[in-house]
Amino acid sequence: MSEIITSIDVGTTKICTFIAEVSDEGTISLLGAGCVRSEGLRKGVIVNVSAATQAITESIEMAEHEAGVTVRSAYVGIVGAHISSHNSTGAVAIPRGRSITRHDIDRALDAARAIPVPSDRDIIHTIARSFKVDQQEGVQEPIGMHAYRLEVDAHIITGATTAINNLVKCVRSNGVAIEELVLEPLASGEAVLTPDERDLGVVVVDMGGGTTDLAIYLEGSVWHTVVLDVGGDTLTRDLAMGLRTPFKTAEQVKIRYGHAQPEWIPEDDVVSAAAFGEVHSQNVSRRFIAEILEARSEEILHMILREIRRSGYDGLLPAGVVLTGGSAQLQGLKELGRDVFRLPVRTGIPNSIQNVPRQYQAPAFACGLGLLLWGQRNDPYETSMPTTPTGLRLRQWLRSLLPG
Repeated sequence: MSEIITSIDVGTTKICTFIAEVSDEGTISLLGAGCVRSEGLRKGVIVNVSAATQAITESIEMAEHEAGVTVRSAYVGIVGAHISSHNSTGAVAIPRGRSITRHDIDRALDAARAIPVPSDRDIIHTIARSFKVDQQEGVQEPIGMHAYRLEVDAHIITGATTAINNLVKCVRSNGVAIEELVLEPLASGEAVLTPDERDLGVVVVDMGGGTTDLAIYLEGSVWHTVVLDVGGDTLTRDLAMGLRTPFKTAEQVKIRYGHAQPEWIPEDDVVSAAAFGEVHSQNVSRRFIAEILEARSEEILHMILREIRRSGYDGLLPAGVVLTGGSAQLQGLKELGRDVFRLPVRTGIPNSIQNVPRQYQAPAFACGLGLLLWGQRNDPYETSMPTTPTGLRLRQWLRSLLPG
């Protein structure tokens, strides 16, 4: 039978709910969507529970009305500067050198998770990067192999307990159970990366309104994640200050006329924008707008480059960088990225789900649509935080699809 799955992308600038149907063959078709302006969030973190809950309610109701179904549970994106990650290993003995089963992988992942975690933090993801079977390293699929020892190299992602609980509260207040909390760049990666890019080595950069989120993929798995406390709102704020115009006007100017390559803009190209203390609109050079946006965009790109180098994987990324998220839609950003990274750079657009209206076929919706793909993918070597005291229903430690 077909299955209904739902995603909720709770972002700094917008909240989107997507409802889709998964056929018996695994095809995902969008049934309904609801996107509203975000309220009660700052840089990806809820700062006003009441306002955020109301915005989530509006988003869910819009999607339900369009899809003709009631949302019971959802995959929910999480992000924010409180997110941190590190790598860990876990090893277990295999009795009598028998073949490795799902249960053995479960035990190895449990061992990798057995690390000191501060009381004010929770583990969100434990993702297997690779396995070591006896002395054989780099194993991607250990099930069925005979061994005496199984070791897993895992990437562990944690978040602040208070931030997690506030997000959970807002979603559950709508009567919606949470299937899983998913770090947003991982969801975006599901929507915009190809299998070849994951295998060869690639960075997905989700450029949202409040944060810029990175995930580095090598050998088909996630090896490194980072959340930077800067995003598209920073560009808008720079414009508002430079043009002496309201934030809302600056955002409109950025979207309609923004560019990250000033030299591409004719010197006589001007646009009209409101100004503080003025009755009439002011004429502003579009090249001046681009100069403001280029300066901040270049700074953000260099921050990304520093994180890539800090990870130690900068020489292992032949597939380059994939930019996605709403701020990745800035004209000229891709080309500026190529100059900074000295790597291939493309803009990631979600295109793996059927019946998606044209307005959602854009980088800004990569996370929301990617959450649907994450839920349908059933990765056997990724575990999530268990049920919390708040009653959050998260998926089991290992997916039942894993043979054993």
